[in-house]
Amino acid sequence: MKKQTKRVVPAFPTEAEEAEWWYKNRKIHDRQLLAAVKSGEAQVLTKEKLPERIAHPRRSRRRWWR
Repeated sequence: MKKQTKRVVPAFPTEAEEAEWWYKNRKIHDRQLLAAVKSGEAQVLTKEKLPERIAHPRRSRRRWWR
């Protein structure tokens, strides 16, 4: 499996601005996701992996909730 690349999502003052950014950049993200799936970089979060992710969250991971 390939090492995951870092994808940068800028910080936004409002949720509406963030939604607009995701919408405007959706084709780029579609291509990145498809490339990650084809290369094996994308991973499936299984029931077995979930407890580990919950127990040891990455501090740098951006939360989708605020």
